[in-house]
Amino acid sequence: MSNNTQWGSRLGFILASAGSAIGLGAIWKFPFWAGANGGGAFIIPYVLFTFTIGVALAAAEIAIGRHGRGSVVSALRKTGGKSFAVLGGFSVLTAYVILSYYSVVGGWCFAYLVESVTGSIALSDANDLKEHFGTLVTDGASNVGWHLAFLSLTCATVVFGIQRGIERVSKFLMPTLFVLMLAIIARCLMLPGASAGIAYLFDFSWEDVTSTAVLNAMGFTFFSLSLGAGILVTYGSYLSKETCIPNASLWVAVLAVQASLLAGLMIMPAVFAFGLEPDAGPGLVFITVPLIFSHLPAGDLFALLFYVCLLVAALTSSVSLLEVVVAFLQNEWHLTRAISVVLCWVTLFVLGAFSALSFGVWSNLQFFGRTIFDLLDFVCTNVLMPVGGLTIAVLAGWKAWPAVRDELTSAHSYGPATLKFLRASIAVLAPILVLVAIYQGLFS
Repeated sequence: MSNNTQWGSRLGFILASAGSAIGLGAIWKFPFWAGANGGGAFIIPYVLFTFTIGVALAAAEIAIGRHGRGSVVSALRKTGGKSFAVLGGFSVLTAYVILSYYSVVGGWCFAYLVESVTGSIALSDANDLKEHFGTLVTDGASNVGWHLAFLSLTCATVVFGIQRGIERVSKFLMPTLFVLMLAIIARCLMLPGASAGIAYLFDFSWEDVTSTAVLNAMGFTFFSLSLGAGILVTYGSYLSKETCIPNASLWVAVLAVQASLLAGLMIMPAVFAFGLEPDAGPGLVFITVPLIFSHLPAGDLFALLFYVCLLVAALTSSVSLLEVVVAFLQNEWHLTRAISVVLCWVTLFVLGAFSALSFGVWSNLQFFGRTIFDLLDFVCTNVLMPVGGLTIAVLAGWKAWPAVRDELTSAHSYGPATLKFLRASIAVLAPILVLVAIYQGLFS
């Protein structure tokens, strides 16, 4: 294995893995979900689930990847046999499909970053901003063009490999992301009325600790760590034997939780300071936030910082998704990295164009009441990712526990009690989490 197909450092692996987990979801989804589910009544179980079941399942994925030394398909084949290799194919498909429509949203981030430089989104009226966003997403040529631009940026990063591409970019982008978030938080917390946004996020009452809040916290744990898409298996295959997997998994969880909490502090105080709606979803990023910055001193500067931050978050996730597919093409189809990336670039552009056009000329083309974009998102989030997570839990906890245990203890020994807890979390608690995620996605 060449140097460029291994991580150059433990830090590089942790930052890249954390980047894959953070993404756009942490910036707009966590603040809304936390507030809508009782603030602290959601955050406390989310943190508990993340640092128990989440860390255990993340460690299992990384261990399987390092044991298998290849794509998610080859790693699962070596660890569990042909049947698990087939299930690993679902993870590759998941990453591929997610990236096709995720690239469309990444394109919006790219567009707003450019417009924050030119001043095109310096609008102070909510209706004007809503119309501006609507024009962007419904204009087929524009939407497809920005999708291509973001996809090209992703491919340009991955084509350089692990050390010279993904690791180098992650070491720069992840610290940049946290610094930018802190700068925006410092400004937003000084706004009159910002304390209401903090209360919305962190207020705790036992009356709010409901089964729904707890179940949603379990689901978000699965979502926030990118479990089930083959990312950590693929990244784990490039990891040296000297790296302690449980410790690295813990650091990934720490950074993912930290990013979610910072995202809440970055957005909600300003939202409440201006009396805006906190449950706007993606509109919170592309409609509400520009309105906030238009009313702030030096708002143009903070808008620029915010959309740099948003593009960074989008890129760290898209790079990890593409690497899953590229590793598969290299290991299973024996293509070079360059050819693999070009093949993905062309095919993902075509598939992503369908999603981009589903906001405009193809908005009436629906399946089961969903546009192409919404259907792909639903299937990946509620079916393919949980299947991938359940596969890892069964393989690591039952089928191949001795091999997984050896990987978990290769750099650091653990007592019997710790190993029993890890196995119970992977073999019993993690499947429960996955089944809950499936239930929440399909029936709630």
